[in-house]
Amino acid sequence: MTLFDIVQNAIIGAIVLISAVYVLRRLLPKWTRAQQTTLAAAFDQPQRPALLRRLGRFLQPGESSGGGCGSGCNTCSTCESNPEADSNSGNSNIKPLEFHRHI
Repeated sequence: MTLFDIVQNAIIGAIVLISAVYVLRRLLPKWTRAQQTTLAAAFDQPQRPALLRRLGRFLQPGESSGGGCGSGCNTCSTCESNPEADSNSGNSNIKPLEFHRHI
């Protein structure tokens, strides 16, 4: 194996790892948050070296706002419970699309 092959495999491995982490965080957010908290707590122990404790504090997830679609947070103006979005839905100029099937 040449140095080029080693570097190429390392880059591909990093891309696959980053993609897998992204998919896990996107599809299983509660599970990944719990795993991140567990890993951060394991690193942030008094008997660990300073570098690992600093990494543990860095990995601790931030406070969850509990927001999401349907929570009524009104930060993105796209939620169904947003009163501003509901007031615009009564506009009579907007007509839904109708699809007709011609056989």
